[in-house]
Amino acid sequence: MSRSFTFSAPLRFAHCDAAGIGYYPRYLELCDAAIEDWTEFVLRTSRRAMHCELQLALPTVQMNATFVRPARLGDWLDFELTVENVGRSSVALLANVTSLGEARFRVQFVQVLTCMTRMRPKPWPENWRGRLEAVLNKEKQA
Repeated sequence: MSRSFTFSAPLRFAHCDAAGIGYYPRYLELCDAAIEDWTEFVLRTSRRAMHCELQLALPTVQMNATFVRPARLGDWLDFELTVENVGRSSVALLANVTSLGEARFRVQFVQVLTCMTRMRPKPWPENWRGRLEAVLNKEKQA
């Protein structure tokens, strides 16, 4: 498994304000799309299967965003997701977002694996924890 997960998307009209500059709530939606793909890549389980079959969710419980430079309509945004920490039922992720190699914004997320029927945190299943820790260890070695 690679050191980080990458995801690219264009900044579309729907993601921009009236001046054609990326609107921060849409940035967070794009980050969520990247995390959804990251989840399936790392845990090897789709969000659909998590929600519908396993009755598990991965809500964001904490987020911290830093906006470095505006992105404009038509820019391609490159998202690089890295694991910063793995807890008993949580994972801390960092999304670094660039366009043509220049920083645009970064967002730190903490997500918690949650049992949807009880709405309580659930410890990572052993196989998922192993995959998360493997990614974390590769990132620490880099």
